[in-house]
Amino acid sequence: MSDATPALDEAFERMAAASFELPNGFVNHGAMACEALAVLDCADDIDSWARRFARAGGASVDPVVPAGFEWRQALGDYHRLPEWIGYFRQAIDDDGWPAVVAAWVPRLMPALRTALFHGAIRTAPAVRAVGQPASPLPPAGDLRMAVVRAAADGARRYLARPDIVHLHGVTGAMAVEILAAHIPATDGAAALAQVLAEHAALYAATEPVTRPHPASPAGSELAVAAVRSLDPHQVKLVEACRRGHAATGDPVFAAAAETVTGLHA
Repeated sequence: MSDATPALDEAFERMAAASFELPNGFVNHGAMACEALAVLDCADDIDSWARRFARAGGASVDPVVPAGFEWRQALGDYHRLPEWIGYFRQAIDDDGWPAVVAAWVPRLMPALRTALFHGAIRTAPAVRAVGQPASPLPPAGDLRMAVVRAAADGARRYLARPDIVHLHGVTGAMAVEILAAHIPATDGAAALAQVLAEHAALYAATEPVTRPHPASPAGSELAVAAVRSLDPHQVKLVEACRRGHAATGDPVFAAAAETVTGLHA
């Protein structure tokens, strides 16, 4: 990803003036997608994607540094977004981003599935882009590996019902895997429990596919197909599946990546 860093930095600067949401009320996926492109070694595509999302987004929110901010009272209050942005900007300036992530990811984890997991899905790429790379995944008993296994189960259910809602259970879990490397171990256990609870609710009516169709690992062909689609969900799922497959060798990740790009009908 180091070769993509200058392009990604420029993309973030370009998209900084855009809102979190598109004018139609949907989430602006520009920053997330560009970071995933960097991880997929598609640096040459970052600029065009950043320009497209910078044009599509509404106006950015101006931060307001609040005095005496009572965050518990402000939870879930979208009208106080300027204060939230100002609060976090000040906290990062004062304490550094690692301390803010370690404190706030556990606090907000109970709302993991809010807005289709986008709190975690937005935060994880930001952490990966600015932070040191997480260590490789340890053996199977590790908590982060358990989160990846939960994502694999989500991928099996996505294959049974490949729609946009079921897709987010996979990318949401793989976002938590990134964040779990930056929070205390006790909070990581709670994060895993939250992923499992959210998946139980999300996939309650969907039986998993037991034998995914044969597919090649999520390599360059799938990355190219995802880029050409101009769909950020394809890019993000292919990246998440490539990471999951590398960690576990589970063929379900390859099958899910192939399905989302349309390379398997």
